[in-house]
Amino acid sequence: MPYHKKISIIGASNVDITGFTNKKLIYQDANIGNMKTAAGGVGRNIAENLALLQFNVDLISVFGDDPLSHYIIDYCNKHQINIANSLFLEDASASTFIAIMDEHNDLALGISAMSIFDQLQPDFILSKLPHIADADLIVLETNFSEEILKTIVDNLPKHHFVLDTVSGIKSLRALPILEHLYILKTNLIEAEMMSGLPSKTNEDIENLVRWFLQKGVKNIFITLGENGVYYGHKEGIYHQKAIASNVINTIGAGDSFVAGLIYADSQKKDIHTCALYGMAAASLTVQHNEAVNPEMRIENLEKKIK
Repeated sequence: MPYHKKISIIGASNVDITGFTNKKLIYQDANIGNMKTAAGGVGRNIAENLALLQFNVDLISVFGDDPLSHYIIDYCNKHQINIANSLFLEDASASTFIAIMDEHNDLALGISAMSIFDQLQPDFILSKLPHIADADLIVLETNFSEEILKTIVDNLPKHHFVLDTVSGIKSLRALPILEHLYILKTNLIEAEMMSGLPSKTNEDIENLVRWFLQKGVKNIFITLGENGVYYGHKEGIYHQKAIASNVINTIGAGDSFVAGLIYADSQKKDIHTCALYGMAAASLTVQHNEAVNPEMRIENLEKKIK
């Protein structure tokens, strides 16, 4: 049975075009491999993972009207992601993300063509506030501008916000709203850029966690890939190892980590169990060649944890 908890997500929807190499990458040359096209985008990925985990999901994004846009729209509708409150633009192309994976199936290079999201303005968000406010939890990410993020948190001060920082440069957009965040999920590069602090040692990473807590974040999770996650709240700072996985594709691992956190938090789990569910969701995701594993199920997370 679905939990019927409503999650509002304000984030990116795009087409992921991912290239996999058969051997070690050779730069400035044509590498032999294969390509995969799939629906992606941080906000959309989180939304699909949460829908698979039986949440009622409302995604506010921006869509064009070219064939790739219709591909994403149809995909969202098919996968029970409500996009009715999104912005739909005429004569606009879909957002796309091109990823080149290395011989370890980890991201070697990515190119984002996401200027369509610049068309989302505060007035549009203000018109959608009643729909956003109706949620049990609000998920944000930094593909949208600092102005958009501030508009949402300033007008809904009593709500719980979860934020994914997306990438190094874009993560800086989150700085003005850190004190409003119930959960912040970031990675080491993004955490370094936001804080200006180093991360060479375990002590450095603990200091990073502490820095975000001092800025007002209630629960902070800094993911380190195969080295697990450092996390903390006012009661302490902790580390959890990654769950061993057969890695096929790391794109989308961070997005599913967020979904795992949200599921565990919805079940009133403590911060350690939330981190564990996040790692389980990421472990399940990297075993699939798309950004969202269709086998993302509550029972499969439980199996990973056991």
